Amino acid sequence: MNPRIDYRIIPGEKPTLIVHQELGMAPGTSNVVLGTVQDITQQRATERRIRELAYTDKLTGLASRAYFYKHTEDIIRAARRRHERFALLYLDLDGFKDINDSLGHDMGDELLRTVSQRLQSSLRDTDFIARLSGDEFCILVDNVRDQYDAAEVAERCLDETNRPVWLGKQQVRARCSIGIAYYPEDGTDLQSLLKAADSAMYAAKEEGRHRYAFYRPELTQRVERRLQIEQELRLAIERDELILHYQPQVELSSGRLAGVEALVRWKHPDMGLIPPGEFIAVAERIGIISSLGEWVLNKACEQLSRWLAMGLPELRMAVNISPLHFRNPALLDTVTRVLETTGIPPELLELEVTESVVQTTGNDFETFERLRELGVKIAIDDFGTGYSSLASLRALPIDCLKIDRLFISDMLDDGRAAVLLGTIVNVAHALGHVVVAEGVEEVAQLQVLQGIECDIVQGFFFSRPVPAKALPEIVRDGFPGVAAKGQENHDVVAAETPTSGAGSRTPSS
Repeated sequence: MNPRIDYRIIPGEKPTLIVHQELGMAPGTSNVVLGTVQDITQQRATERRIRELAYTDKLTGLASRAYFYKHTEDIIRAARRRHERFALLYLDLDGFKDINDSLGHDMGDELLRTVSQRLQSSLRDTDFIARLSGDEFCILVDNVRDQYDAAEVAERCLDETNRPVWLGKQQVRARCSIGIAYYPEDGTDLQSLLKAADSAMYAAKEEGRHRYAFYRPELTQRVERRLQIEQELRLAIERDELILHYQPQVELSSGRLAGVEALVRWKHPDMGLIPPGEFIAVAERIGIISSLGEWVLNKACEQLSRWLAMGLPELRMAVNISPLHFRNPALLDTVTRVLETTGIPPELLELEVTESVVQTTGNDFETFERLRELGVKIAIDDFGTGYSSLASLRALPIDCLKIDRLFISDMLDDGRAAVLLGTIVNVAHALGHVVVAEGVEEVAQLQVLQGIECDIVQGFFFSRPVPAKALPEIVRDGFPGVAAKGQENHDVVAAETPTSGAGSRTPSS
């Protein structure tokens, strides 16, 4: 006799009952049985609900972090017994915080639900996906033969997250970066695999975002460096460790210095000069990007004031404003105060914002308009990296368009990039915008830009970002050969470029 047993009672069309029964011999007897019978239907339903809550992510319906940990431990044990490999993919959405902060948490949640559904639909039946937290997901690709198995899954995930999502009346693209680690090469336990995949994911972000990267042992050192940066960045301003360098912006038609772009650097006492690519994203993540942006704005305008006092000609000072800082309600007051305290003419200050800011503002351009009322210029930075249409430029209250360096690097080898670049310049000019080309590194690029009548150029071909003390000499010398070099080839470029329409200029590569 089994003294304890659970069983179901199915009473016709009524709900099934789950019953717990305990039986035992009565004390001092050998033929008397005592027992209890208890209806545990509600208890089992409660237990099942608790498991569901623990193992299912409430927002997306995917497996939760807790279930991911349990399931992965099971996969590791099975892989160890069978001598099999599997891959762990660590996926993080690019720019989700910007979307969440600008459109609101409800829209951010809707984006996560949509992305989750798309990711799940792109996986094989044998793959497993879980949401770890926020905008982070993990995918297990079981029994992989080679790295291409995991890469194929990563490619599908990139494609799915790149598809546009409508959030209310606003269209956005989530995009993502993915790190890939393998059992057992990159780790034989859950924590080491997570650490390896996380390291690879950050490497993908550093390499340009919206891509995947495989774990490499040297990435561990980069993780340790990133953690050190995260721990010490808050103190960098207080310790006066941040400095500004300035990259010249050259007017193509004359070769004169038209302005500079202020670029922050971190002069760390142990790690040396740290470029912004290593700490700007960290500043956003730990919530000090507005403070950092305010410091840059103030220091850049102070430096421009000093240059003007030295008798240097008027130069435009371009300052990058992060999406989070741009949406900070205090930005207008900060800009007003900086202009008043430094005394620089407002029209010499240009604030650069990325396409993502435009995409997440919808048609609400109040901040743009109020800044321009102060006399400040507005530039769209890295144009072409997002998905703003040329038609949308008509509605934007801006003064300048900065072409992303990817267009410049591709235009000599890709005729389509050259056609698009010419079209962008023509449309921008028709709307009265100044066009700046970033990342110019070769004379051939300079010649093409001259041919399509780009206004201003910057890049290593002219100068790397330099300390403030180096600029007076650059202003004095200028770049007299720039206009000449461009003009030498202007007729050649024009002759090789079709002129049947405003957007049909295709420079020869």
